[in-house]
Amino acid sequence: MVSEDNQKKYVEEGNRLILKGRFKSNSLNFYGLFLIIFDKRGDMDSYHILVSTYSSTYEIEPHSSWEKYEESILKLRWNNECNPSMTSYLQDIIKEIANDENQKSNLYDYIRNYEYDNIDITITDIINRIIHDKNLILETAIQEISEDEFRKNRQREFTSLDANDQSEGNYPMEDGAVILPIQLILAPVSGTPIYELKVGDKIMSKVIPDSDRANYFIDLLNLRIENFIKPIACEVIDIKSEGANTPLEVLTKIGPGIFGKCTEEERQVKLRMYNPSVNGLISEKSIDDVELNPKGMITKDSKHTTHPKVSYIAIGILVIILLIIIILLVSL
Repeated sequence: MVSEDNQKKYVEEGNRLILKGRFKSNSLNFYGLFLIIFDKRGDMDSYHILVSTYSSTYEIEPHSSWEKYEESILKLRWNNECNPSMTSYLQDIIKEIANDENQKSNLYDYIRNYEYDNIDITITDIINRIIHDKNLILETAIQEISEDEFRKNRQREFTSLDANDQSEGNYPMEDGAVILPIQLILAPVSGTPIYELKVGDKIMSKVIPDSDRANYFIDLLNLRIENFIKPIACEVIDIKSEGANTPLEVLTKIGPGIFGKCTEEERQVKLRMYNPSVNGLISEKSIDDVELNPKGMITKDSKHTTHPKVSYIAIGILVIILLIIIILLVSL
């Protein structure tokens, strides 16, 4: 546990606190990694977790830098080297803690005071809600980082664009802007024909996970549910075409500093337009908000607290029990 002087220094400097960890269940052949980032106010602003059957997962060292640790978790997920349902279930539990003031504050205080015993008890309880191994092996590490260091790291990740990406047509883009590849969401019956599309229209699209950068934003915006990418609302800011028989190039704005771009060859398709009553509010977060507070980008419809497979299993068990009872009664 740190001294009061060190705690006071931490509060004054406003450092971020990062909890990293790995776990394994030898008897069940499960291995996992997790990373939780708290901002200087004690809010959980981002978190990543992974459950895998690959033993190589446990070889990733939690005492390595948080940037490398985060990158390792995301790459394993992008490469499908994880158990999607178990990973999603544990991520839901972390999300519940992030939204529960008491649980979040308790975990934050344990980390701030370097109370590893209480941290391990808390994390083990979370993991055992799904893995159920009394001999679970857990290793955790804490890292402090200043706000400036954190911001600079995020900026390095998002400023690796080509010079051509900084402007599109007549639309100027701010420094560090990100252009993500998107796919327009179609609505063959009730949609709006693409040839009627105009600047200012709000449509639904899906970010295409074809690069590390795209996958990174998909996870930060919490658009991934297992192997499914959720649609996101965006505003059309530019439409280009060289002629009536040439493809349309559509540039959209997902948020300040975050853009989407696609090319559509078919002129007769109908697009799904944005409906605030169905799709929720369009995010006003900027690229800076994603760097500093990716949790704020979580959309309303992304919050799900129940796990469907668990429900199906429970229902199945009840049905089997009822059948056994009926058979016993009939035999009597």
